[in-house]
Amino acid sequence: MLRRPFLLACSVSLVFALSSSGRLAAQDEKAPETPQEPAPAATPAPAETQAPTPVEPAPTVAPAVVTPAPPPTIPPEVEAKLEAARRAVAEAIVAAQDAGLVDSSISPPPILDILINGYANDRAALKAVTTEFPEAGLSPEVFGAWFTGYGLPMDGISPEKNVKIVPPSKGLKAWYDKRASFLNRHINEIRAAKAAVETTPAETTPAPATEEPKAEAAPAPVVEPATEPTTEEPKVEPATEPTPEAPKVEPTTEEPKVEPATEPTPEAPKTEEPK
Repeated sequence: MLRRPFLLACSVSLVFALSSSGRLAAQDEKAPETPQEPAPAATPAPAETQAPTPVEPAPTVAPAVVTPAPPPTIPPEVEAKLEAARRAVAEAIVAAQDAGLVDSSISPPPILDILINGYANDRAALKAVTTEFPEAGLSPEVFGAWFTGYGLPMDGISPEKNVKIVPPSKGLKAWYDKRASFLNRHINEIRAAKAAVETTPAETTPAPATEEPKAEAAPAPVVEPATEPTTEEPKVEPATEPTPEAPKVEPTTEEPKVEPATEPTPEAPKTEEPK
């Protein structure tokens, strides 16, 4: 009875052993490899389609703030000279206008033209412009006045189109030569006169003589009126006996002083001498 179950158990275990060994052998066999196609190489994108590499902007540096220097202080004596020169310039303009020498397109008239040439006729130059020659050559002072709002309105005249500076070869060089000529002449004369004054020794003025103190006039002597001699005897006071308390007073032989009488006095009564 025991042998049969034992054999059955052995057969069952043998079956399980064989089945497991077959499974292990099947795991050891490699499956046939399938050939893999090579991956296509990556083709570079065209330059147009490539995204540009972002470039970081350079740090901006704020420009240094430059503070302009303050204008110089004008001394009072220089300011007085400048004001006198401005007055003289205004007088020259009025004199030239009254003489009919000013025909200007700006207001006030160009003082440099009047000082250099003696007249100002820039309006005539602007009136002469044409469609063929639209530009009028003017002095720098007139040119700057037209572009800063000091030009007088004129029909058909536009500053950007018609107002130009005269070229150096057509009068500007000669204009500046005249300016330098009269300015340098006057400047040199003033410098020479100033240098002569500074180098000339100043005349020494004698110091005022000190007045000696005036001697005060001596007062005039008082003349006393003459007195007539009198026959009166001097009054002699009786001598007093010395007391023990007071020192002894010795009689003096000096005559009493007789004061001059200003008016004649009546004769005094004669006094008797003490016995």
